[in-house]
Amino acid sequence: MPQKEEVAGSSSLSGRCDRILAVFGLTEEELEKCVNGFSEENFIGKFQFGDVYRGTYDGDDVIVKVWTKHDRYKVLAGENEGRVLAGENEGRLKDEMVLHHYFSRYEFHPNAAKLQAFCRRDRYLAAIYLPNPMAIDTLHNLIEKDTFTWEQRIKVAFGFASLLQYMHTPHPNCPSNFPYLICNIDAAHILVDQDHEPLLFDFSMISGGMLTDKRDLLNHCIQGCCAYSDPNFAQPGEWSEKCDVFSYGVLLLSLISKRIHKDDGDCTNVPFVYEWAKNEHKQQNSAGWFGNFKSSLVHRSLELGPDFNFSDAIGITNLAMLCVEYDPQKRPTMKRVVKHMKKLHIVRHNANGWECCKMPNGVNEVLKTRFRSKPRPGQLPFNHLKHRMRKTRGCHQTLSSGPESSDSMSCSDLNQEFDLRGFKSSFGVNNAIKVFSSDDLSTYTGGFSKENLIGEFQFGKVFRGVREGKKVIVKTWWGSNRKCYGGGACNAERLKDEISLLQHPRLLSHPNLVKMIGYCFEEEKLDAVYDLDPQDSLHNLAPKDEFTWLQRMKVIYEFAKLLEFLQAPNPTHVPYRLGNIDAEHIILDKEYSPKLIDFGATVGGIILSFRDSRNMCLWGCYGYIDSCFDSGAYEARDIFAYGIILLCLISKRIPREDESDEIFLAGKWAWDEYDKWVDEEEGSGFSLVHEDLREEVGFDPNDGVALTKLGLECVDCDDSNRPSMEKVVKRLRNLHVIRSHAEEMGIQK
Repeated sequence: MPQKEEVAGSSSLSGRCDRILAVFGLTEEELEKCVNGFSEENFIGKFQFGDVYRGTYDGDDVIVKVWTKHDRYKVLAGENEGRVLAGENEGRLKDEMVLHHYFSRYEFHPNAAKLQAFCRRDRYLAAIYLPNPMAIDTLHNLIEKDTFTWEQRIKVAFGFASLLQYMHTPHPNCPSNFPYLICNIDAAHILVDQDHEPLLFDFSMISGGMLTDKRDLLNHCIQGCCAYSDPNFAQPGEWSEKCDVFSYGVLLLSLISKRIHKDDGDCTNVPFVYEWAKNEHKQQNSAGWFGNFKSSLVHRSLELGPDFNFSDAIGITNLAMLCVEYDPQKRPTMKRVVKHMKKLHIVRHNANGWECCKMPNGVNEVLKTRFRSKPRPGQLPFNHLKHRMRKTRGCHQTLSSGPESSDSMSCSDLNQEFDLRGFKSSFGVNNAIKVFSSDDLSTYTGGFSKENLIGEFQFGKVFRGVREGKKVIVKTWWGSNRKCYGGGACNAERLKDEISLLQHPRLLSHPNLVKMIGYCFEEEKLDAVYDLDPQDSLHNLAPKDEFTWLQRMKVIYEFAKLLEFLQAPNPTHVPYRLGNIDAEHIILDKEYSPKLIDFGATVGGIILSFRDSRNMCLWGCYGYIDSCFDSGAYEARDIFAYGIILLCLISKRIPREDESDEIFLAGKWAWDEYDKWVDEEEGSGFSLVHEDLREEVGFDPNDGVALTKLGLECVDCDDSNRPSMEKVVKRLRNLHVIRSHAEEMGIQK
């Protein structure tokens, strides 16, 4: 058995999960020994993405789930996550690991399988569960068996309903306050233990809670499992917890009718259980099954059980038919399902013995708030620059030695709920994200030639390209990141999150966010293709003389508007925080409008809190890192980086790693220049605008002073004194250049 080593590292959620892998990690030989060489005697069955085996680990009987390279079901068009992770299930394993570790910090629901160990090796990717008592089989294998009694079936149905109610209830100790959606409920994903309690053991498509909330994503047609998936998945925007209710209804029908859908992944021309049930229910009702003979779909053999009650059969049939209604609005919530099942005769009779009946209301005992929010520092009024310099002189040159606090979940801003206003999507189902091969992208970029290289971003490179006669840009991640510790290992997650972000209706049509055409995911090859005819990156343009004052002002204003939009305090999401603003991550189009092209450190909104731990070693990008990065004021970090962008644009300076060892190069230079001006008392107002720009059309000296002051406030070492992005935009609107040249610049005031 493996050594239970202690691994040094972060106490963050992701860090603890990595520690679990190290402590309970199995080698390939140990995994093979655990399942007796994957023998037929140990084989239980298939789940959606692989195989399930019985095994023995550390003296305990366990269940081993092994992800395989080829999924059981074909991935459908628009199923972005499935396609990103097809043949590469690391993301599924890590999401499940985070989920299980999160629940282990509080109290597991008794009907969720408990993780015991992992194997993450070249040949195997596996999760080992410790059912206690031991699992006897999967529900898929048991449903048709005569030995699986009426009482046992209702116990499974009630226990699983209790679990779904728990998952669908927003958890007070989870900062998103979103329900968990299972998305791929299947009888093959449910173990039944020796006490006939159901144990859900697969969460490969789970959404919400601590994970990315995908309910509103366009073209994200995750179909779940064949014969269990909601027919409304075919319609964008119909994904909700009612999809899980539909799948539960199929399970309920299977349990009472002893019918199970069997296939090898091809769902065509195979009758589904819910289709059979609808036809049978309709025929019985039309044939006079009414009054004292109401319709029941319970198998006749189950009626012989000692605990069978015909009123239970009618009630549970009606409940199952409600769950599989085609109209999601007519389906009950899982809370109503549990409430209805508690009224069944057999449930009332066995309430004292069933585990799931011991929890008041099904979930209240499990849902316990463990975190206490910390108060957010109050916003202090801006002091005069000269007064600020007396208090903070030299502070902007200091870099704290440690990374940001990993206990981000306790911060009050993660307990708030926000949403994003604005832009309705103009994209529809015909604009689904495409999948490209590496050969395709090589063709588009001329073999990723040096001539097409725009520059580097934090996690890779950006190239110009041409696809079907149309200009595009191609962003390619490199495998081992040179600009952050261990960053390359998370690039698959970054691509997955970026697909989700850029498919979200509230972000899809924002004019300053790049539009994704498609991506490539092949072995170590990760790429994204965007619909953009590029001028150049802001990093390359900022020092150039041909980049005019009006063009710079357009970038300053529009990028401020983008940050204001992302930080807007509208329920039900926490604000987005970019985390790695950099001039290299901003590409200008032919109209000199800024387009943000990287979201590698983004958290908030639908990208929820555990991604913070993924980015904990990412303090930002060189030259744009907040001197107060250890504080909890996350939005203030983006404001700091915006201040650097503003100061660089007006001064024609840009942070470069080879210029100085000072990490806050632009901010330090700006404050040093202010020190000199204070000492020498030259001029009537301090301005960092480059001399050449002062001679251009649209420049006003008062604007130069106002912009300089605004930039210095944004990079103030005390983050509580920085203006909000809403105030930044308001002050920019008062500039002479915006009031007089907005139409010429092509911006709307």
